[in-house]
Amino acid sequence: MPKGLQWINWSHSFISNPDQIVYPSTELELVQLVKKAKQTNQKIKIVGSGHSCSLIAATKSGYLADLKNYNKVIHFDTLNKLLTVQGGTSLKQIADFALKNKLALDNLGTIVEQSIAGAISTGTHGSGLNYGAIDQSIVSFTIITATGHLKIFDKRLNPSEFNLAVVGLGAFGIISTVTLQLVAHYHLKINTTTLSFNEMINKLDVAYTDEFMRFWWAPHTNKVQYWKATKTLKNTSKKNSFSEWFNNIVKGNMLHELGLWLTSFNFKNIPTLNKVMYKLLLAPETKDKVVNFLDGFTLPILVKQKVMEYGIPIEETEAVLIKINKLLKAKQHLVHMPIEIRFAPKNESALSMAYGTKTCYIGIIAYKPYGKVIDFGSYFKDVHDIFAAHKGRPHWAKVTYYNKEQLADLYPNWSNFKLLKQKTDPQQIFTNDFLKRLFD
Repeated sequence: MPKGLQWINWSHSFISNPDQIVYPSTELELVQLVKKAKQTNQKIKIVGSGHSCSLIAATKSGYLADLKNYNKVIHFDTLNKLLTVQGGTSLKQIADFALKNKLALDNLGTIVEQSIAGAISTGTHGSGLNYGAIDQSIVSFTIITATGHLKIFDKRLNPSEFNLAVVGLGAFGIISTVTLQLVAHYHLKINTTTLSFNEMINKLDVAYTDEFMRFWWAPHTNKVQYWKATKTLKNTSKKNSFSEWFNNIVKGNMLHELGLWLTSFNFKNIPTLNKVMYKLLLAPETKDKVVNFLDGFTLPILVKQKVMEYGIPIEETEAVLIKINKLLKAKQHLVHMPIEIRFAPKNESALSMAYGTKTCYIGIIAYKPYGKVIDFGSYFKDVHDIFAAHKGRPHWAKVTYYNKEQLADLYPNWSNFKLLKQKTDPQQIFTNDFLKRLFD
């Protein structure tokens, strides 16, 4: 194929220009690709759904392997509820499989378009101190290394090596297969309530007692939607498909995107837009609504966006949120809603944001209505500085301003991760500019 090929990620935050784009559908094709790249001294970069807005999946040369056709169920152990899938299988496909088999996933984030390989490689998570991130539900995974051989990482056989590699940033090779633990069937009983910012700050301890909990803070409104959910076996509430489509798609995406585009010409109107959208989308209270776990955790998000999210030690939550609130007022940043706050248990994965500590995740957002890039760089950098002052760790699929020395200080096993990277990929076949910036 001629040079000039383009692969663009979901949010249009970067363009890759590889020499060749391939769409493997079997493990053998992936092995052959690695051997060919090794023989010709070419790079390989693997992409899943392309939802990362960082440059983790970007490449300027060599092969780009898109896993959209590598998405099959390989094996299902009914007795032990263990599901093995190809690395390009999306979280949505896995959740649908679980529902069809009257099972569930322990936890999910707000979107499920990500591939399972991408989700675990970047530390994708949900919310709730009782239930871990996606990588914590993984039992084993297989990587095709730079030699074209298969290497198995199994939590049951070698937990230390598994935990070093599972949030792997694509550094060790191609994640070929993943075995994850499904759990017993459950539905979610959901409640939402509007609180003021200060009211939410004063009841942050509910993160320790609610089974699942998160909240969306709408800047410039002083309002927070407090969302909590519990597992239940009660039947799901009657579903109004038209109402859900109208609220989620028409109001939540189409109307919001139009408002975002209009306010991009005059930022002074952003507070008004936030107030209107909060009233339309987040103010209506929900009492004991019962839905399946997939519908309960997720939302359809269609508007392109740039996101920065950091995990901070949970005890720093109040201080950080108050600082961000003061920052918005002091520097008169006019910013998009929502700021999303979630919580997670301690994680043993070496490069997890929650490594070694119960964690609060805080995410800020800059939308790109109809593809228009809006410069919120100073806002992002100012919030990064707050996170950094509280030992915040960045989401690998999102924006960060740390350099490699600062990152190494945040992760106790950074040097061991680097050694494993050198061992499994000595020729740096899988190393792109993103990984060079971190490890070279």
